Amino acid sequence: MSPRTLVWGFWLLGLATGVFLVLGLRAWRERGASTDLDRFAAVRQFAETSFVGGADREQLLEDALAGMLEGLDTYSRFYPPADAAQLERETGGRYEGIGALFRSVDGVRRVLFTLGDSPAREAGLTVGDGVLAIAGEAVADLGDEEFRARLAPEGGEPVELRVVDLEGQERAVTVDARALVDPSLRHVRLVSEDPRIGWISVEGFSRETPGEIDRALASLEEGGALEGLLLDLRGNLGGVLDAAVALAGRFLQEGVVVRTRSRDEEETLSAVPSQCTHPNLPLVVLVDGSSASASEVVAGALQDHRRAVLVGSPTYGKGVVQTIRRFEPWGARAKVTTAWYTSPSGRNFERSATAGREEGLAPDLEVEVRADASAAVRAWLRAHQPSSEEEGLLRSWEETSGLSLLPTAPEDPAFAAGLALLLGA
Repeated sequence: MSPRTLVWGFWLLGLATGVFLVLGLRAWRERGASTDLDRFAAVRQFAETSFVGGADREQLLEDALAGMLEGLDTYSRFYPPADAAQLERETGGRYEGIGALFRSVDGVRRVLFTLGDSPAREAGLTVGDGVLAIAGEAVADLGDEEFRARLAPEGGEPVELRVVDLEGQERAVTVDARALVDPSLRHVRLVSEDPRIGWISVEGFSRETPGEIDRALASLEEGGALEGLLLDLRGNLGGVLDAAVALAGRFLQEGVVVRTRSRDEEETLSAVPSQCTHPNLPLVVLVDGSSASASEVVAGALQDHRRAVLVGSPTYGKGVVQTIRRFEPWGARAKVTTAWYTSPSGRNFERSATAGREEGLAPDLEVEVRADASAAVRAWLRAHQPSSEEEGLLRSWEETSGLSLLPTAPEDPAFAAGLALLLGA
């Protein structure tokens, strides 16, 4: 046999071996996948044919996917299409609507107040206006979800409302729903005129939060420069990490904000000098046991860089990052833990990282608050607040009707302690 023939023989043998290996590996993988699907199908068929209450095939699938992700850890989760829209609203910071809050009074849904720059306010809706009909159809028997859907039809066309004011006068109002920012800042106000001290409470972090912070700071400084700020992160369960990094960067000229470590790489997220708007503003950050994840990133960075004093109670202790993936056109979403994060000094916030650990960051000034008082404060912080003009109208409505329409600020020792620090008391 010639050398050339021998070379060709070895080459063909190698090629054949490679093909057989590839085909064998593919068959092995397909057999494994088939086995997985067969097991799922067998159990699903058993449930469908045997469960006494009947079983919906789509619901069984969604429950199986939910269980698969929830079994990974406390934070990973599957969102079926019905829940995906709410997740998008929380992370994206936008929703489709008219920008009005309603309260049902004697069977009529009446406007409590409207949000700034909203279609409702532009259309002339105001405190006490009751919606009687939408597009000519009475709404008294509609559920809340259907009522909201009628106000913001999928086609995007304007809708005509028949409304009645508190004096009993009816009128027609045309309102055009659009995409609106779902405010992540629920309270923005001056709490001291001299010195000028502001208060901003951040309910969660969406992609809109950095812009909201910039507008809030600008509004607080319309009458003069701020001399102190209470940044309230109590009850803030987190949200979009990049938004938290951007917020911390408004007060940090430079330096690390947070470090993340995934299975494959480590990443350092730092303050951007050009985005720092208030490098020297005295800061107090209010935290509690419901301050978690992205809010702990902000608190930990400002504490590590000695840019703020943390006041309140220890934070929750969630030091992991979730990544959200969309599954289109199915419409579902999945959130899976993909990284750990630590503060600039290397502190791991995650409570499960150490046996027996039950909390995250320790405040510089701990303030003891009763459990019932803490719950009342969190409810107050979650509530949207009206403009000063609409607040006056609401108070007038309360006086004439005897109704309680607006929550009042509860006793708040942590807030008082933080303000006292800024006042130098």
